[in-house]
Amino acid sequence: MTGQGQHVDSSQWIIGVPLNGAAFLDIQANERSTVRTGYPPGNRAHWPGTPLVNNYRGPAVAPHNAYKTSPGEYSDWCAIICRSDDEWRRLVGVMGSPSWANGEKFATLEGRLEHQEEMDQGIEAWTNTLGKYEIMERCQTAGVPAMPVQNSQDRVDNDPQLRYREMYRDVEHPALGTWPLQNAPFKMSETPAFNSRPGPLIGGHNKEVFEGLLGISHEELVNGFEDGTFWPKDLSMDEYPYFKKMMEDPTLVRWDGNEPMANPGPAPARTPGAGAFGGLRVLELADEKGQWCGKQMADMGADVIKIEPPGGEAARNVGPFYQDIPNKERSLYFWHYNTSKRGVTLDLETEDGRRLFRKMAEKADVILETFSPGYMAALGLGYEELKKNNPRLIMCSLTPFGQTGPWKDYQTSDLLHLAAGGQMARCGYDDVPDAPPIAGGGGQAWHMGGHFAYIAIAAALVSRSVTARGQYIDASVHDACALTTEGHVNQYIYTGNVVPRRTGGGNSATGPNAQVLCKDGKYVNVGQITLERVLMLAAWMDEHGLASDLLDEKYQDPGVIAENQSHIREIFANFLANLTRDEAYHGLQKHGSNAGAIRSPDEVMQDPHLEDRAFWTDVEYPELGKTFRHTGSAAIFNGSPWRISRRAPLIGEHNEEILCGELGLSKAELAVLEEKGSV
Repeated sequence: MTGQGQHVDSSQWIIGVPLNGAAFLDIQANERSTVRTGYPPGNRAHWPGTPLVNNYRGPAVAPHNAYKTSPGEYSDWCAIICRSDDEWRRLVGVMGSPSWANGEKFATLEGRLEHQEEMDQGIEAWTNTLGKYEIMERCQTAGVPAMPVQNSQDRVDNDPQLRYREMYRDVEHPALGTWPLQNAPFKMSETPAFNSRPGPLIGGHNKEVFEGLLGISHEELVNGFEDGTFWPKDLSMDEYPYFKKMMEDPTLVRWDGNEPMANPGPAPARTPGAGAFGGLRVLELADEKGQWCGKQMADMGADVIKIEPPGGEAARNVGPFYQDIPNKERSLYFWHYNTSKRGVTLDLETEDGRRLFRKMAEKADVILETFSPGYMAALGLGYEELKKNNPRLIMCSLTPFGQTGPWKDYQTSDLLHLAAGGQMARCGYDDVPDAPPIAGGGGQAWHMGGHFAYIAIAAALVSRSVTARGQYIDASVHDACALTTEGHVNQYIYTGNVVPRRTGGGNSATGPNAQVLCKDGKYVNVGQITLERVLMLAAWMDEHGLASDLLDEKYQDPGVIAENQSHIREIFANFLANLTRDEAYHGLQKHGSNAGAIRSPDEVMQDPHLEDRAFWTDVEYPELGKTFRHTGSAAIFNGSPWRISRRAPLIGEHNEEILCGELGLSKAELAVLEEKGSV
């Protein structure tokens, strides 16, 4: 939009920090430590033995867990939740109304939370009799949210939703043959996103790029190979026959990459120093599934108007709350995910609400909505209708499973998405017998879905700057989760291997345990440090008198290393156990080994690296007379600064400003609409 480039200094580590934003606010607002003792409590929405207000998993509901299913093998698990007493009664009916489940102790949420152990044992006695997909189908048919815990094989071979949405398309590779590859977790009406070519061979496009794009002669290309410019002189090209073909072919090559095109549309009005989305208007009708996406755009300068139903959006009911007082205006969860937005209230199921929304949509650049598939179209507010008066409009519908497919109407939750998406199939304690798959807390499925929706919207905006046309985006949280499990799906496709659950093990199952207990009772994550790397650290270990026999010359023999794997790991773990966590962390880094301190949000708030990058952002809450530090951006933009422009909106805070000041309603008309419940 500006014609100006810029430098972006992005930090991979810091990208993860804002995902814990509600916890950082809880530390400040309620002076509550996030440090816990012992193992995490597993998949439950309410942590046993902790106050109900201390909750980073979403609403406190029960049941909320993973249960063993038939035939009882390693991957046979299903996740089930009940968000209300009605859903609990439905589950009881699906289970055949067993006598234990009809007791008064389970009739209310309070009772189910108090007796979770007994309740979960009863549920698992039933799930043990059925397969995980049959349980899902029975529960979903009855209106009970449930999903199977799917490993990488399940997602490729057994998931009808991913198959329907063509998440796997065959791509021909010149060396490996034809294999399926995962595609983007969103559908774009004008610019489809899919794998158009395989990963490149080494230097496979040298001729195309150097001759076709840069315009060098064929003679220069050949000379570049011979003199070491394009290929190491000491490395034979015999194993790469396409190079020989490349150098023997004098045919001129035409560059077939993207052609530059003039911007045919008007650029939004921007103020100097605005964020990258400055001048853009976004209408957000999003609950927990999409509010993170809206925050990304708002903090990058877009005018995001959050449209809530009268009385406020459901995410306002999620704790923790300021001063532990449950109130829609005091949700720290909502505060974190809705910074920099303005807020209005509209009831879209009234004619007045729809009329006002249509007027807002006429001047909007983007609409982000998370309603059930088909809901907006049923109200006459679908993309096809709205674009008639605004052909530049981009509309993104972010739903649990997308707008199409056999699971599109299934009910779900963050836990269930992490079950079906593959995260739980990789997470669990490999040192605990028969340990269940475990989902991470903090709304990670919503983050994944929101991130990919954000990517799709940004791509659509770039496309619009070239074509002057908007488009419709069908984004799926399930597709996003299924795509976000490192290389596990490709490992199954290419090798047939299913990566097992492992305690923080990442993509590999080699090397020492990832988390090692240090002498101060804290843990260091040593990543994937190979046995050979451990031996290279032996001199440092010897400085502490803890190298044992690792300096012995016998370890120059790979065979000896292979025979002494357990011994080497034991010495290394003992060495780290005699250091504090930070001594181990900084020492390993100093000696060139990947390692990280496992820290609580309390400790992260004191991190000097974040202070050095001016990461934290002070946000004023004038109605409270308080200022709280919010998480900042993972990247530093020198041309379009990121910033939080305001705290999250109060319910209907900007009704008069927007509906009267921008849409032209009089204050009297607004008062009438409020009385009618349309606003």
